[in-house]
Amino acid sequence: MTPKEKAKELIYKFSEHIVTIYELEGLVEHVDSSKAKGHALVAVDELIKIHYLLTTTHDTSPSINYWKEVKKEIQKL
Repeated sequence: MTPKEKAKELIYKFSEHIVTIYELEGLVEHVDSSKAKGHALVAVDELIKIHYLLTTTHDTSPSINYWKEVKKEIQKL
């Protein structure tokens, strides 16, 4: 999965959860995607932090580069 595809997937998943919570509380019919983007960015930041804690390769790892690209794509959307 490309970083762009993963970014869209994460935003979509968080959007689904936000809409469900709001619907249960009877608050809104439409949710601003910026909330979902914010949650997706937090999740990706946590993945990056965990990577740094668990490895010594840091910025040279394909995994860390992938998640950094996902973060960039989320920010663009």
